[in-house]
Amino acid sequence: MTIKFWQKLVLLQLLTLFLAWQFFRYVDYVLNVITPESFAFDFEAIAVVNFVVLVSVISLSLTIFQQKRLVLITSGVVGLVYLLVFGWTYVNWVGAGTVILLFLLAQHYGIEEIDQRTKINPRTIVRRAAPAVIMAFFVLTSFAAYQSPVAKGIADARQLPSASEQFMRTIVESVVGGQIPAGPEREGIISRVTKETIQQFNDILKPYFQYAPPLLAFGLFLILWGLSWIFVWLSVLVGMLVFWILKKTGFIKIEEKDIKAEILII
Repeated sequence: MTIKFWQKLVLLQLLTLFLAWQFFRYVDYVLNVITPESFAFDFEAIAVVNFVVLVSVISLSLTIFQQKRLVLITSGVVGLVYLLVFGWTYVNWVGAGTVILLFLLAQHYGIEEIDQRTKINPRTIVRRAAPAVIMAFFVLTSFAAYQSPVAKGIADARQLPSASEQFMRTIVESVVGGQIPAGPEREGIISRVTKETIQQFNDILKPYFQYAPPLLAFGLFLILWGLSWIFVWLSVLVGMLVFWILKKTGFIKIEEKDIKAEILII
């Protein structure tokens, strides 16, 4: 049975809806589990797999259909799921609007890759489109972190998280620990120096703790974007597999045709 165009569109959007829901549900879990006292959470490898498949599906679908309205539909699906999970705030609406722009960019790069080559290569298509798609999800994640309980907790507490005390203690031990003779008083001296150092930092940073949410969000985005190349290449591998499945199942077909090419004459 031949699958009609609208049926293909619905199937891809349902898959996007499911994968986006799973991704944002996990992000919401992480942002609600971590606290200013502890940034520990249960890492789920399946969440990474889910995200990579999501990026691959969106990158390919935006390029395969080559229609601007698909960008609005796909970004609408992703944006709606994001708003349902994290709330209908002005910040989240801005994030949803940013997704449209980045998905348009992803589609442009994907179509450009097809138009400039004589053979369809899913590897290069996903490699060109995936960075913009990944950036869209990282922006949404950063906006969610901006409104998260941990960001608000740091801003309200007006002091460094207690977890930073252990980090500071390690630094104190490495700097001055060797200069203190071993004995029962050594631990007391290190503890006292650590607390005094933390207190000094709190006094210096106190006026700036109100900016903790945007700083946390921006810092998270920089960390995630620094790791983006990993997700790009994982998405390329998965995208090649997805493209092969779509081709074998008859979801997409590749036909040859004669095309005109420009030549330079001197």
